Amino acid sequence: MAKSKLTDLKKLIAEMSEDELRLEIIKLYTKLPQVKEFYNQDLMTEEERQVVLKVYKDKIYKQFRTSAGNPRGMVNNTTIRGIISDYEKIAVFPYDVVDLLIYRVEEATELANDYGGMAESNYNAAITSFKKAMTLVKEHGLMSHFEDRCKMIFKSNNLDYWYIEQLEELFDTAQE
Repeated sequence: MAKSKLTDLKKLIAEMSEDELRLEIIKLYTKLPQVKEFYNQDLMTEEERQVVLKVYKDKIYKQFRTSAGNPRGMVNNTTIRGIISDYEKIAVFPYDVVDLLIYRVEEATELANDYGGMAESNYNAAITSFKKAMTLVKEHGLMSHFEDRCKMIFKSNNLDYWYIEQLEELFDTAQE
């Protein structure tokens, strides 16, 4: 079976009446949980969206620390990427995705700062998240919303110097 293309979908949509399009959206909403979550996010108030975002932040927090606040032995970067990916699928606003990505970096940096560093793979995963965040910040003009939080990350002093330098370089590039 040949793979459908976006142009095929656009043709199909162009042929549908307004009522047919409404029915199609309702069908997607009822059959696909991600579509339902996406539209639910769009219909939520800012406060309600922040509650959903907090659920995802809590999931990330639990990858770094135990319920008592102690560090986890191993940070599972694959699980964290999955948490972020799941949120990206339902998030309506880029601002909220950036918030979660930066939160991930803040948690990694705080843990490394508190305990004298972390595995290089954890640094690299945090850098990748920060890079994605800075790309979205630049694309959507969100620097003023996240500048202070980013600068707080750079103030950590018990880390491998190359980590902070890479984050600062990504930040500077996003400001250009």
